[in-house]
Amino acid sequence: MQHPPRIAVIGAGPAGLTAALILHRDGHRVSVYEGEASGQQRTQGGTLDLHDDSGQVALQRAGLLEAFRAVARHEGQEVRMGDPWSGEITTGGFGPEGSKDKPEIDRGDLRQLLLDALPAETVQWGHSLTELVPAQTNGHSLRFANGVQREADIVIGADGAWSKVRAALSACQPLPTGITFFEGWIERPAADIAAMVGQGSLFCFGGEEALFVQRNSRDRLCVYAALKCSSEWLDAQIAEHGMRTLVTGRYAGWAPNLRRVLEACTDFVRRPIYSLPADFHWPPRDGVTLIGDAAHLMPPVGVGVNLAMLDASDVAMALCARPDAISAMHDAEAVVCERARALMPDAIEGFQRWFITERDAPSG
Repeated sequence: MQHPPRIAVIGAGPAGLTAALILHRDGHRVSVYEGEASGQQRTQGGTLDLHDDSGQVALQRAGLLEAFRAVARHEGQEVRMGDPWSGEITTGGFGPEGSKDKPEIDRGDLRQLLLDALPAETVQWGHSLTELVPAQTNGHSLRFANGVQREADIVIGADGAWSKVRAALSACQPLPTGITFFEGWIERPAADIAAMVGQGSLFCFGGEEALFVQRNSRDRLCVYAALKCSSEWLDAQIAEHGMRTLVTGRYAGWAPNLRRVLEACTDFVRRPIYSLPADFHWPPRDGVTLIGDAAHLMPPVGVGVNLAMLDASDVAMALCARPDAISAMHDAEAVVCERARALMPDAIEGFQRWFITERDAPSG
């Protein structure tokens, strides 16, 4: 291994960029490889709440906590609940964790905050990893879809649900949860819809259908219509009726005010929800580790990005603090895996409980 080691981070999401920034601030040579052509290639999804015991800890370690708090939406912590059948909205709550400090930020804004703190050349855009193999000398060889090949002593896999780094360590693949989100946006919500959602998020649970609405920056609303059904059924229905008709039709029995939210959306994007097994682990390999969804993909229950950023900061801080990079990584990896094993079962089970119907409920 070279000294200082050549460090490659795969994936320029919040986790990968957090790791890269902490390492950069400590003087390490680090390159981030990202398959997207640029930071503006696609919409980065909805809003994120960063917890004071995880996501904000990571930003503190990266030197960005104050910058985050200056742009975060502290009022966005408000949670409202909607009754699917009556349309009644219950207001004034701050979620099951009470007044815990969890300000909101758009995913794209968080990514840009991290990118702006890194030298421009750190992120190599248009580099989609296809294979990770041992190098002919020491270290690891990274092969990309654009034909480029690079070598690194340390590889941090932050490449998400379908991680190529994970594929080099394990044959385990994410499993379908049976739930599909349809993401839509309301760029200029009508006054009644905006008032219904409030400053934060609106949650409505109706058995095999749920509706989640999040206020984002510039008053835009991100809408998720969540359906419990098989992918085969969805394929057939979309082919026959089209996606918008399918989505709005599933909510035909819901209250008119909630149906108006769906009718106001732009075109929907289909997002099947997957999860790794609750007991997933991978065989250790010197110089390679996983963080975030690559390590513990779980359903979207408000934990994922916080856990991913904490993973990133733990691994990066270990590499900064100890001269023996291999043993430092193994120790940090053990922390990442142990923390995920403690959270995964409840996250998976809790997500499924959102979609329980009378026929699913235990009898007696």
